[in-house]
Amino acid sequence: MPDPRLPPTAYAPDTGDAEANLHSRCVRCGRPTPPGVSMCEDDNPGQLGAPSSTQAHGTIVAGVGIGILVLAVAAKLLTAGVGPFAATIVGEQTGPGGAILVAFTVENTGTRAGAATCHLTNGPVARPEDPLFLTRSIPAGGSASFEKTVLPPDPSTIIGESPTPVRVTCQ
Repeated sequence: MPDPRLPPTAYAPDTGDAEANLHSRCVRCGRPTPPGVSMCEDDNPGQLGAPSSTQAHGTIVAGVGIGILVLAVAAKLLTAGVGPFAATIVGEQTGPGGAILVAFTVENTGTRAGAATCHLTNGPVARPEDPLFLTRSIPAGGSASFEKTVLPPDPSTIIGESPTPVRVTCQ
């Protein structure tokens, strides 16, 4: 049975001979073509061969690779000169339930203004509930002050008599 999506001229009537009906179809108009030929003579007068699946997939992979490379270069150019950032704890105060209010400053030692990603930890191991945040833009050579609350350390991570001090790291 002919494919109803193809135009009526795109297929030859069934002659009953199975070998006579072995053919491919033109990808543009649907006319019968010899096996392995993707376009008829009307649509491909130069008889150019169709690309192999390896060529097609290789082109796609190359395009994706070039796209990733362009994005990486653009990201490097946009972030050049931002940071590094130095964080210094200015004060700590114990709040209700053992939570600790931490005051700290972040200094941008780079040549361009930028925001830092800061992570506060209270204990030897970082926990999912530890604060992780993006600061506002800090000018080149400038600093900014922040206050954040850190949950008390997990009792199972306390080494010795005193809990591990709060640490601030900024990137």
